[in-house]
Amino acid sequence: MTNGPVLSKSRFMAGHQCPLQLWLKVNEKNAPELEVDEVARARMDSGTRVGNVARDYYPGGLLIEGERYEYEKKCALTREAIAAGASVIYEAAFKHENTFVAIDILSLEADGWVIREVKSSTSVKDEHIPDIAVQLMTARAAGLQVARAEVVYLNRDCKYPDLSNLFASEDVTSRAEALLGDLAELEQRLQLVMIQEKPEIEPGQHCDSPRDCPFKGRCLPELPEHHVSTLYRLGKDKARSLVAQGVQTVDQIGADVKLSATAARQVDSVRANQVIIEPGLTDGLSTLSFPAAFLDFETVSMAIPAWDGCSPYTQVPVQFSCHVMAADGAIEHYEWLAVPGGDPRPDLAKALVNACDGAASVIAYNAGFERSCIKGLVNICPELEGELVTIADKLVDLLPIVRNNVYHPQFHGSFSIKSVLPALVPGAGYADLEVASGDVAALKLEQMMLGELEGSTGELREALLKYCETDTYAMVELYRRLLEIADQAAA
Repeated sequence: MTNGPVLSKSRFMAGHQCPLQLWLKVNEKNAPELEVDEVARARMDSGTRVGNVARDYYPGGLLIEGERYEYEKKCALTREAIAAGASVIYEAAFKHENTFVAIDILSLEADGWVIREVKSSTSVKDEHIPDIAVQLMTARAAGLQVARAEVVYLNRDCKYPDLSNLFASEDVTSRAEALLGDLAELEQRLQLVMIQEKPEIEPGQHCDSPRDCPFKGRCLPELPEHHVSTLYRLGKDKARSLVAQGVQTVDQIGADVKLSATAARQVDSVRANQVIIEPGLTDGLSTLSFPAAFLDFETVSMAIPAWDGCSPYTQVPVQFSCHVMAADGAIEHYEWLAVPGGDPRPDLAKALVNACDGAASVIAYNAGFERSCIKGLVNICPELEGELVTIADKLVDLLPIVRNNVYHPQFHGSFSIKSVLPALVPGAGYADLEVASGDVAALKLEQMMLGELEGSTGELREALLKYCETDTYAMVELYRRLLEIADQAAA
């Protein structure tokens, strides 16, 4: 089939997941579900940066340029480059029937042409194989003699400043070739899907595998409150199994279903429509000593490392907030936020040591994260090792104290502080903040550290400081509320 819409690689992969997703992407190009928010856009831009940097490791290539829709032009330029003797081509374009692919890096080696698909992950994933198999199928069908297909990915063992081994690669030729027969059949079906009536597809595991379908909300019925999928750590497969048995909500789960203590507490709470407090809450809270420093870090996690000792996606703290509570309840606030230029960790470590000086306990919510950040600071600031290790040794995790002893129906199976706080402390939360989520904070911090933001960043810095301050003050409010409900339960 040579008429009709072009089946690009991205469309092919959409159809590989679900034919209906492909149909909607082709026939409803302006669907609101396809709007890209700034966090998703940043992830896409990061992937583009990784792809561009990868070209430096396969140098001397010719870039095939053209508008996204100029399929024939790009294919012609690719043929001309091959005829002229180019041995490395970036974005080499091939089209067969109506299927179009652009190959990240195509290089001519002793045994023939090698297709290299660059991924911004740190390993080869199962979902990468059909992606590169489509390229292999189309390039060969267009007449290219392809010897191998490789996935190029970021190497966890690479450490800045030595970026000579930033990328690793894996030969996936045999895995890709094993899919070619099925993909050829699928190709014909997808060509028809794009031009025929909207297909009827039942919801299933494909709705969120290998990733969430943007149109999932159209296909799935609106779920009742306390749907079984919200049961703590139930898992999607088990939730589907329960639904198939007629169990829709948490309170309908039978006694024959084996549950963890936390999940059982959730079921009891939902059935009774009340908060459940375990006797162990008082003992858990008694592990805090004063002065208590409530600590939270914000980090950046760059695909391409920029500071000493960092690997791809190393989490680097660039901001912290710390509310120090005295035994009498008095509060003092400390905060620190990096400025662009240079490694922020030495100055952050000094400010952290000062903020936590004299604290008997250091309180965090999901303290493993803070402990990991502090460990990283020790590696880069050995002169502060003693002070930093002391801070880490004083860490008390508020999360398991809540998870093991408290359940409110409005947690909806989540113990994130953004779920727990508004349920236990009505009116508290992040709704009025300019930066109101960790994803947005991480994005803005990375953009700021890389110098990607135009104009003054004064207002953004204030917004980031307020967000992080809200994180630690949320723990203060939560701690105070936990004391109240522990006392009420004991009365």
